Amino acid sequence: MKKLSKTLIAALLVLACSLPVTAAVQESQVVTVEGEAAIDSSQAQAREMAIAQANRLAVEQAMGVYVVSETLVENAVVIKDSILTKASGFVSGYKIISEKAQGKIYHVKLQATVGVEPLVEQLAKMGLLREWTVAVVLAPPDGKTAQESTESARIKLNSSILEMGFKVADENALVQLNQPQIMNQILKGNYMAALPTLRDNGVDVLVAGKTFTRPTETGAMETYGGIKTILTEGRIDARVIRVDTGEILAAKSFNGVAGGSTQAIAEAKAIEKAAGDAGSYFSKQIAKLPASTTQTLQMVVKGLSFAREKAFQEAVRKVNGVRKLTRKVYRNQEAQYEIEFAGKADNLGDSLSENAALKKFGFEIQSLTSGRIDAKAK
Repeated sequence: MKKLSKTLIAALLVLACSLPVTAAVQESQVVTVEGEAAIDSSQAQAREMAIAQANRLAVEQAMGVYVVSETLVENAVVIKDSILTKASGFVSGYKIISEKAQGKIYHVKLQATVGVEPLVEQLAKMGLLREWTVAVVLAPPDGKTAQESTESARIKLNSSILEMGFKVADENALVQLNQPQIMNQILKGNYMAALPTLRDNGVDVLVAGKTFTRPTETGAMETYGGIKTILTEGRIDARVIRVDTGEILAAKSFNGVAGGSTQAIAEAKAIEKAAGDAGSYFSKQIAKLPASTTQTLQMVVKGLSFAREKAFQEAVRKVNGVRKLTRKVYRNQEAQYEIEFAGKADNLGDSLSENAALKKFGFEIQSLTSGRIDAKAK
């Protein structure tokens, strides 16, 4: 696997440190819902049943933020069995707004607080969350052993991301940033210059950070048999950036202390401990991202005459799954569009390729990623 250049790593650290926009992910959702239950032998029992129904509706409503509607419909039975029947475990509290008995029915209106973290963890276990694509970049301090321990930490972070059900970006996506016109902007602190390249390569989230190691205050300790163990503290400073908006989702430092017979072994163990905590924390923060029902990608079409461009736009807008089409640039018979669509990029590509109206333009896809389509037409 290709290694990222030192220039690229340094640039990404400038990128990570210069981000001005912060958007904290939600720790809980407050939902107003109504529940009802039939009054049989006991009004008190009917009241409890109405509250339970309202709490189930609150969890169901909160769940809709993190799972797209199609997935909810397809997995309705398993969601009911694994989540809705245990709704009380996801509701941290509720406040009654109004309640009344009307005939044989007891009505309750309440405001429920749904804990996001336990909910998304359960959804992740069930494989129902959106499959975010995450790129991890960790820069080490100078030194061969530090670089080796940092690579170990990156692998540990990637492992946590995969365990949560997300995808790890191909390293080639980051290598493509190593272009002079992009690199110069990044080194000046203009991180926005990097985001289009990441988007074009299907990266949703960037985890950028740096690792540090240092001896502990005790330095070394003697164990049984007179063997000395070197004690080292490892630290990872990192932040999570949403690629499509440039928002910082989370930023935190993580520490780990470990011992080893050599400095290299101690550093690797300490950094790996810090990486384990970082991976768990950041994966949970990414899991709390709302799962939009639509996505956006860039489409570049070459060879399209200006006289036919408007008709081409209209044909694309009628393609199944396309919600919105915006032309960004037209230059030298090359049109650049932003497409908002429902579903997956592969499915959109199939719909575009198979569309009869687009075949009249000689439309042909040359390359496709989750963030970009390159095509030709006439």
